[in-house]
Amino acid sequence: MMYCTNGSVETFDNQREVFDLHCDTIDLLGMRDWEPYIGYGCQVGDEGFVDLCSNKAAISLERMQDFAWTQAFAIWIPDLYESKDALRFYMQARDWFYAQADKYSDCIKQVRDARTIGDIHTKSKVAAILTVENGSPVGLGSDIVREFARDGVKMVTLTWNGKNPLGSGHDTSEGLSDYGKKIIKTLEDERIVVDVSHLNDEGFKDLLGIAKRPFIASHSNSRVVCDVPRNLTDDQFRAIRDSGGLAGLNYYRSFITTRDIKATGEVTFDELAAHVEHFLDLDGENTLALGSDWDGSDVPAWLTPCDTIAALRARFAERFGEVITQKMFCSNTRGFFVRNETL
Repeated sequence: MMYCTNGSVETFDNQREVFDLHCDTIDLLGMRDWEPYIGYGCQVGDEGFVDLCSNKAAISLERMQDFAWTQAFAIWIPDLYESKDALRFYMQARDWFYAQADKYSDCIKQVRDARTIGDIHTKSKVAAILTVENGSPVGLGSDIVREFARDGVKMVTLTWNGKNPLGSGHDTSEGLSDYGKKIIKTLEDERIVVDVSHLNDEGFKDLLGIAKRPFIASHSNSRVVCDVPRNLTDDQFRAIRDSGGLAGLNYYRSFITTRDIKATGEVTFDELAAHVEHFLDLDGENTLALGSDWDGSDVPAWLTPCDTIAALRARFAERFGEVITQKMFCSNTRGFFVRNETL
């Protein structure tokens, strides 16, 4: 239906609509000459990891061509960068994304208002949402949040695994900093969605006391099903649900099961579906979303590259029915971002 050299208009049925909350493709393709990517399988000169349209990564525009696809493209900022270098990293990644979107403007368009997503799809284009994973650049001041907003950033994951000026990830036990607590309001005022994936439990508790708008866990599973700190406790999921937020299903093997995969075999569909089943038991039908973590994590072979989504959707529809599958794959998430523009 959609190719990087074809601007034809197609009408998509709902079963071909996909909205994914998290991938790391910008970094993998565009930041090959920055640490920690140097020497990490995507070196300068490796033409397989260069171009957003056609590449060896999980996500490419070519592989999205048969879907009405909205993709949140994260700029992941490594913990090793302090605020000034973190901002430089962000700006270079942003500019790479802009250049690719301009080069392939016939098949991708950045979303600056979620109410335009349907129109973007009718023009056979991928709707691309720019996000930031790790708010460390904001340590330079609240003006960085406003710069994010001008750039079209729609969501910020507050921390990565370590500590930054806003708060702490799961490698530490501190919560939000006093500065981070103030920044929450600035993010909300700019309608930039707060993302709690990677935020530690202490920081999550801090957020509950100050958040005024719905928030998201863009790529986090159930801790009851897979007991790792990056997954959500039941109380955390309920808090996200009650805020009107979303929890994106993460495909990373180690967040699906703690089983020794090398010794006992690949992650199964049933193991992935168990997270959905548990969230449904928590009345999470309207909270479910997709947060693949493609190009940033080790996902099962049957879940990569991204055009495997059609087979995955069929299996979810068979297991959970069309209504729940439609909500999880697109309508919950699109509805959330539309409301974020208007409420």
